[in-house]
Amino acid sequence: MTASRHKITAAAVLAVALSLNSPAFAVSKLYDAVAGVTLKNGQPCFYTLAKISNPPPDYMKGMGMSFAVFNETTGAKGYTWHTWFSSWAKALPTSPASCVPYGIASQDQNKQPAKPLPRDTPLTFSMTGEHGKHGVGFCIRRDTQGRDYLSTVAWQDGTASCTTEPLKNT
Repeated sequence: MTASRHKITAAAVLAVALSLNSPAFAVSKLYDAVAGVTLKNGQPCFYTLAKISNPPPDYMKGMGMSFAVFNETTGAKGYTWHTWFSSWAKALPTSPASCVPYGIASQDQNKQPAKPLPRDTPLTFSMTGEHGKHGVGFCIRRDTQGRDYLSTVAWQDGTASCTTEPLKNT
């Protein structure tokens, strides 16, 4: 039994050593479902595009709900807003009509009160907790007529950038 334990340990050490020398690594996806975002009163308003059950499944009950926007700009990465509700009594954010507005504050915990959102900056929204993980990347851009619109985020070599392609909530 000791010899087989050493073989397993040696194999595990070799696998870890090989993976450390390899430039590729696996990362789980950032969220389970895609979220939608729309502009309301000049600010983003978020909702999920997935069906979510209310009440949540038993194994997720009590997790509350967290809403956050993260600035993905290299050199300026960080939350622009991050709040957590121990329970969510409002309608679940499953449509533009029930969306959660950027900057809403919680009576429970506000890890990062909302900062002004910059234009032409790659941002990521996440809604996590008892209804799973939902997220979307977006940018706030200005068109040639001076109107704000939402565009998609492109990733290349770990760097995010804004595109001119309008964001489609599908």
